[in-house]
Amino acid sequence: MPDPSSFQTLLEASDNLCAIVDADYRYRWVNAAYQRLHAPSPDSLVGVSVRRVVGDEHFASVTRPRLNRCLDGQPQCYEIERQSAVMGERDLEVRYIPLMHSELGQREIGIVIADITHRRECERELQKMMSIAHLSPSSIAITDLQGRIEYVNPALEKISGYSRDELIGNTSAVLKSGNTPDDVYRNLWETIEGGQTWIGELENRRRDGSLYHEYTLIAPLRDDDGKVVNYAAIKQDTTALRTTESDLERLAFEDSLTGLYTRNGFSQALQEWVDREGWHSEAMVVMVDVIGLRDINDAYGYEGGDRLLIEFSKRLLQTASGPGLAGRIGGDECTLFLAPDPDEPIQTRLEAIVDQLSRPFDLDGVAIGIAIRVGYTRLNHGTRPADTLLREAERALFQHRADSNLPWVAYTDRLEQEARARVDLTRELRTALQDNQLELHFQPKVDLSTGHLVSAEALLRWNHPERGLISPGVFIPIAEQSQLIGPIGEWAVRCACEHLRSWQNEGLDVVRVAVNVSLVQFRSGSFPHTVHRILEETGIAPEQLSLEITESVFAQESAYLLRQMRELRAMNVRLSLDDFGTGYSSLLYLQQYPFDEIKIDQGFVTHLMNDDFSRNIVEAVKMLASALDAEIIAEGIESTTVRDTLLDMGIRLGQGFYYSFPLEAEDFRWLLERGSQLPLTADQIE
Repeated sequence: MPDPSSFQTLLEASDNLCAIVDADYRYRWVNAAYQRLHAPSPDSLVGVSVRRVVGDEHFASVTRPRLNRCLDGQPQCYEIERQSAVMGERDLEVRYIPLMHSELGQREIGIVIADITHRRECERELQKMMSIAHLSPSSIAITDLQGRIEYVNPALEKISGYSRDELIGNTSAVLKSGNTPDDVYRNLWETIEGGQTWIGELENRRRDGSLYHEYTLIAPLRDDDGKVVNYAAIKQDTTALRTTESDLERLAFEDSLTGLYTRNGFSQALQEWVDREGWHSEAMVVMVDVIGLRDINDAYGYEGGDRLLIEFSKRLLQTASGPGLAGRIGGDECTLFLAPDPDEPIQTRLEAIVDQLSRPFDLDGVAIGIAIRVGYTRLNHGTRPADTLLREAERALFQHRADSNLPWVAYTDRLEQEARARVDLTRELRTALQDNQLELHFQPKVDLSTGHLVSAEALLRWNHPERGLISPGVFIPIAEQSQLIGPIGEWAVRCACEHLRSWQNEGLDVVRVAVNVSLVQFRSGSFPHTVHRILEETGIAPEQLSLEITESVFAQESAYLLRQMRELRAMNVRLSLDDFGTGYSSLLYLQQYPFDEIKIDQGFVTHLMNDDFSRNIVEAVKMLASALDAEIIAEGIESTTVRDTLLDMGIRLGQGFYYSFPLEAEDFRWLLERGSQLPLTADQIE
């Protein structure tokens, strides 16, 4: 039999609060832990009444009834919150144990009190976490180390179609679609079994058999000793984003109106044909321009013009060689490929094309005659990429616009004179930069619901001393090819900041200004440093500057480009994705780039009223912008009808000729000074 003193030593060392109380409710013995909690003074509690320690009210209502039941032989256990002068508010688990004093034949009560404050805090934190998991819109599952499911939240039940009872005890294999490659799962298990977090996308199958995609994070859960005991999976449904990406990818290669290839799609299809069939010198790439399409739109509405283009595209497909080698590369510009035909001279083929494409169209019983311009290039003996062939045909078409007396124009060496002309223009552009011939015009961006000015886009113009204002569409490509875009781009950023500083000095309530940036400007790798230096020298806050970058950023996606964009964003310079949806759309790239703003290309805005596809794309981009926490701006607003439609769709910001043409700096300053709503009325202008 152990020595009773050993038990007492053990109880004295215990973290639990231990005491013995006699039938008169007085302490006969307490351990150190009990003494610390109930009596911070050095005076011993032995012989002291329990009533005095816990207080009259608590003793009468809680303690004595339970002590009495214990004296009658009924053990008691309950939880209670108590305030300690030493330890503050504590959660306690109290146990009363009946004891019989063998020597005196008297009943006594053993008291054991466990401090469960920490346990209760952990339970409350756990309850919070479970509540968050339960309410989370993301799917959450917890499995054991073999992948058997132990917990699922309602979001997972909803998206999978399985009930909790159907999932618990099963492995996550019940959700597999069979379409995710096995090596993805091998990598997943190797990662989490190695104690690391796995992130990737999985395609799963609902209970009804339908498929869905989930962006998935799976992480090991560890116990207090650091041992992995469970795996937690948090999933985000990306099905809608996948659908949007598919639509945008299709948009990059397929014209939404006619179903023909876009420029990118045609170039790719042509290159595939050449790679497959070989280089045929007698083959041709033909570019066709419908003359007067704007007049047809004015006379018969955009719907009539679109119907004509659809019928025109059908004729192109009938004329083109190969499976659908026809494309629409602009509003009224189309292209087609003609494989060599040894039995038919080129001139005969071109005459047949012009005759077939120029025949009148029937619109609701009205014969609509059209005329076309044609430029073409033969493949000849020097192999070139498909993009080069397209550019050659475009140059020939451009020449046909200048010399419309010809039935068509072929690309020849003579057109290389245009290249020499570009050299001359490059020289003049260099002079323009030195002589301060460049200037910025500012187009307002407004709150569509109020017409209030919220920001502006700075548009570069060349005020040529002889030819007047030259559009950037003419000289920017030359600047990019001649390496002048660097100094011109730096000038544009500096000029915008200097205007902002001037307007601030005049006490005007200025708005953020956006400057268009060419990707060529990033090639030096020091563009963020240039922007930072300009901001420092002009004293402009980074938040007042926005940089607009076209969607071709995705075509030239690279680590150094992404690094520079993140540096700019870290400076609090806003980044805007311009002309979104017109080219290299990719949600994968878009997730990586730190854009604050996405601009819907004006082509979709223009056709918003009569093209369901354009409307769907606007809706999709709006959803995408929301997912990326980016603002969305509509370009090309030219009527109240389009504005109201955009507002109904939840688009808040926009710009376009309806509100204002691009304004010279002094006119824009006047607009800031007046603080008028847009568009301006005649009274406001006066």
